[in-house]
Amino acid sequence: MKARNVMTVDVTSVDPKTTLKKAHLQMLELGVRHLPVVSRGRLQGIVSDRDLLRAARRKNGRIELPAKPVSEIMSRRVLTGGPKTTVSELAHLMVDEKIDAVPITTPDRELLGLVTSSDLLQLLTDFRRPADVLPFMFNLRHAED
Repeated sequence: MKARNVMTVDVTSVDPKTTLKKAHLQMLELGVRHLPVVSRGRLQGIVSDRDLLRAARRKNGRIELPAKPVSEIMSRRVLTGGPKTTVSELAHLMVDEKIDAVPITTPDRELLGLVTSSDLLQLLTDFRRPADVLPFMFNLRHAED
């Protein structure tokens, strides 16, 4: 199975100048944890809820985000996949790099979609799908007492 079969294509992205507060409000409104940062149609970075949390400060007993653009806190080293990248490759990339989202782009970094760890978990929980067509294999191991 390929990324194009599981990626979210209706991805909301933000401009590098978008404020942290506005990005946070968009994440809350959309129920997402990642926003690709796009400028002139090309992927520049990605901002996550964890990035926002790290940037937040406590002020007068409240959590506040500084008046900064997302470009100042976004991850610039974004690992991407293409539409033909296999789901197995995406899963390995997420596990190896400890990331939860992989933007799917063209070779010139035009954003096509996004695959998240939730998308991959959804594949495992889709009981309508016969077990023999899962896009990857796994073995269960029991921990020894």
